[in-house]
Amino acid sequence: MAIDNTETKNTKAAKKNAKPAKKNTKSATEKPKSAAEKPKKRGAKAQKKPVKRGLSTDLIPIEDETWLVQPIAVTMMRHDYSLIQIRILVSVVENLQSILHGILNNKRSQELSLFTTNELDEDGRLPVKLPFKELGVDPNHYPQLRNSLKMLASIPIEIPYKTAEGRKYTKATNLCDVYIPNDHTYNKYAILKLDRGVAERLVSVDTLGYHKLGKQIVFACKNRYTQRIYMYIESWLQQGRTVIKTLEFRKMLRLENNYKKFSDFCRRVLEPAKAELKELASEGYCDCYFDYEKKYDNGQRGGEPDELIFNIYKADDQLNTQLKEATEAQKKQFEQMLINYFAFTAANAQKLASRITADTYSEAVQKLMDLRMRFKTTYVKDKAAYTYKSIDHLLKEHEIPNTVVTEV
Repeated sequence: MAIDNTETKNTKAAKKNAKPAKKNTKSATEKPKSAAEKPKKRGAKAQKKPVKRGLSTDLIPIEDETWLVQPIAVTMMRHDYSLIQIRILVSVVENLQSILHGILNNKRSQELSLFTTNELDEDGRLPVKLPFKELGVDPNHYPQLRNSLKMLASIPIEIPYKTAEGRKYTKATNLCDVYIPNDHTYNKYAILKLDRGVAERLVSVDTLGYHKLGKQIVFACKNRYTQRIYMYIESWLQQGRTVIKTLEFRKMLRLENNYKKFSDFCRRVLEPAKAELKELASEGYCDCYFDYEKKYDNGQRGGEPDELIFNIYKADDQLNTQLKEATEAQKKQFEQMLINYFAFTAANAQKLASRITADTYSEAVQKLMDLRMRFKTTYVKDKAAYTYKSIDHLLKEHEIPNTVVTEV
């Protein structure tokens, strides 16, 4: 019992002495702080995981992609745009699609007046209206979007073009002037005004060529270098391989003075883009990906290579097979509709149906349904010829002539 009482007294005394020690000593007060900091560190690590990602749930599958005609002049343009500004650039290209299709279908001439009077403003500039909601930016970040738009007016660009003497670059002080209304309407937008000379360079497809571009693929990229490299490899997808001088590639990205060590250039530019495009392609959100090789001219084994070799791959063959099978079934169905309801011969129906793609199928079927309703109320002597002309016109608006892409 005495031992128990002594222990109890000693314990009480220890507790009494311990309390003031915690209050008055610095080390005791610092410990709770350092202990509190640890959960913050764990929290910081937890926040990094989504950034390491996790593809977005808003991504668009390849079969629903919006394919654009992109001039090589835009792809090879030298600039230092941010991720959002590259989205803006692609949106400008999207707004130029009717002009580009007009050039490719020989309805517009680059030698004569390329733009109609009603397409230009009173100062002879080409205005492009961009609603904020179409730029893939959360409304909470509209202030940053406004800043990105305003900066377009001051960021220098170089647009490539060819002359009779050879390949040259022309410098433009900027892409456009930017006008953002100050009103507080719900439908916020900006108007970009392109000088006529800049607009003409952007749609120059006759000298440098063009390629298809997935708008949503560009918007899905989380890294601006992934966006640029995607554009570049998309322009060489059919060839499957391309070689470019490393310095030219750096200049295109405005990185001739950054990441001087090539290992840093790989770590910060090439490898992240390679990994991101491979992930997007494997999940069915991108139609191509790449790897690269270093090429040395003088027997070197390290350092900055003289050239970069890009090996370009089409996305998962299984996905392509599924899409091809779906398209073939659609063509067969369309062919039967032409025979059954529009008096087509089997040969003519097959010939017209062979031009149907996954992109045009729904619109073409809707056109047939409209024509069928019209034929019920309007006499048409040759239904097959009338239908052929209507569908042919619709398909020609979507078809792009096959032009060889020229390396810049």
